[in-house]
Amino acid sequence: MIAELDKLYVIDPLCNIYNRNGFIRTADTMFRRCQEAGSKLLISFIDMDGLKMINDNYGHKEGDFALQRLAAVISECCRSGRICARFGGDEFIILGENASEEDAEAVETAFYSQLENINILIKKPYTIDASIGTVVTEVSEGQTLFQLITQADEIMYEKKKRKKTSRYLRRD
Repeated sequence: MIAELDKLYVIDPLCNIYNRNGFIRTADTMFRRCQEAGSKLLISFIDMDGLKMINDNYGHKEGDFALQRLAAVISECCRSGRICARFGGDEFIILGENASEEDAEAVETAFYSQLENINILIKKPYTIDASIGTVVTEVSEGQTLFQLITQADEIMYEKKKRKKTSRYLRRD
C-alpha cells in the first residue's frame, strides 16, 4: 500500500511519467552527482503549443489525448539515463546526466522527429506541437537546479516567440 501511495505521489496520472514531485526527487540526486563529478547536465524545457485551441475546439478529452501523446513523444527522448516529467499543465521537462553539447541537438532533433511521427499516426484535425529549449552545462558551485530550469525555460520561450512571429509573417 505504501508503494502504491508513493507512486501516486510521484507519477502524473494522465501522462504516466513523473510529476513535479517525482522529477524533483530524482533530479536533485542527478544534479548533485553532476556537481560532484564535474560532469555536464542536460535540461530541456518543453511547452505545448495550441492546447487551448484544442480544448476550445475539440473538448478537454481531446486536449488530454494530445497531452498524453506529447508525453509519449517526450518519454521516447528519455533513453540513456534521462528522466522526464510533466512539470505542470502543458509544461514538460527532460533531464540527463553526463551530457555533451551534441546531446542538446540530438534531443531536440529526436523530439521534433517523434512529434512529426505522432501527428502522422494519430490523423487528427489538429497538430500536436510544442516548443523546446535546452541547456547543457557544468553544474557550478552555488548554482541551483531551479536556475538551470529557468535558463532552459527562457530559451524555450524565445523559440516559442519566434515561432508565433513567423506564423504571422507567412504568405501562403
